[in-house]
Amino acid sequence: MTGQAPEPPRPAGTVYGRGGADARQPRPGLLTRTPPAVTALVCAAVVAVLAAAYGVWRATTGEPEPPAPVVAPAQLSAAPSSPAPARLAAGSWLLSPLDDPETHLTSANGFAALAPDERMVLVAGPGLADPACFSFRGPDGRYLRHFDYRLRFDGTEDSDLFRNDATFCPQPGLPAGTVWLSSKNYPNHLIHRRGTDLYIDEPDGSEAFTADSSFQVQPAF
Repeated sequence: MTGQAPEPPRPAGTVYGRGGADARQPRPGLLTRTPPAVTALVCAAVVAVLAAAYGVWRATTGEPEPPAPVVAPAQLSAAPSSPAPARLAAGSWLLSPLDDPETHLTSANGFAALAPDERMVLVAGPGLADPACFSFRGPDGRYLRHFDYRLRFDGTEDSDLFRNDATFCPQPGLPAGTVWLSSKNYPNHLIHRRGTDLYIDEPDGSEAFTADSSFQVQPAF
């Protein structure tokens, strides 16, 4: 309207009212007014107080600490196992039945026999008829051989029959650690004890035959 003075322009960016704060600037708070170093110290103190309070709470409630992980000590090792049974090879040996290591193969009137508390050393060497097998000599140089199926000790003969009769081939016996000895020229026959005498016999499939054909070999020291 005419005759009235115009209103003065309002300042840009301000809000009229209490305090006249500028709307474009944030209102400073506590942290924005506090130096950064002081803020960091305050935060660390708060964390320490919370940790202490948690420890006191656990102690008063009796809640157990979680168990530490179990770590097997590296220095512990398995208990030593018993020595492995001897394996027949060239050398000096004692031959014993499966169930009596104090009884050994020996010579009785020229025949092979089993006798307690006697230690006749047999020298095993490459088989006379097959070097992959073995021939056995007694202390007097005579060879263990079969004759009419019975085992005995004879002096050397230059014949194929003697060389085959005096050659025996080892096979893993039962139980493990024992040995079966089959005849070279009768491969389906094993050295088998009949009482205290020794023969080559054909297995009959019985447990008794298996036990009586299984021998332990012990190095002769």
